[in-house]
Amino acid sequence: MSVFKDHKISLSQVLAFIPEALLSHLSATTKVDHYSKVLHGKKMFYLLLFCIFDNERLSQRTLEDTFNSSGFKALFGLGEEEKVRSSSISERLSKIDPRYFKEIYEQMYQQFSGLYSKTEIEKYNLIRVDSTIVADACAKLKEGIDQKSGKKLVKFSFSFDGILPSGVEV
Repeated sequence: MSVFKDHKISLSQVLAFIPEALLSHLSATTKVDHYSKVLHGKKMFYLLLFCIFDNERLSQRTLEDTFNSSGFKALFGLGEEEKVRSSSISERLSKIDPRYFKEIYEQMYQQFSGLYSKTEIEKYNLIRVDSTIVADACAKLKEGIDQKSGKKLVKFSFSFDGILPSGVEV
């Protein structure tokens, strides 16, 4: 069961914070759709957000199944003929400009901050999370994320509650 199922906010409430015009504007300014034919930035954002709310664990197979489902297509106005494979999702995730998602997040956070006082925000217990993958110094690792290129990667994730770092995961 998804972690978000226990929260008091729904996917539709989160989507209400994100005007479609903003997604289109950011697509143009970040040029996130420059080489993409099917998996435009907006579709990828909706797919990732939907899957975060609907699934316990994300995988490229889960993203493929969700994108190809009638329910997802109906919710986001996609044509039934649109289909993707997990390899296409993998390729798109490796190439998509992360600034697009960063800008969406910043806009959402700015809107949220403007609507609620600091006390009200604290009761929602929002935590910012940042992750990065490091490969440079990882050649000597026995364990890591195997890229099948001889190098292993390490992913670091840090969470921040607005006052202090509240978690680290490697």
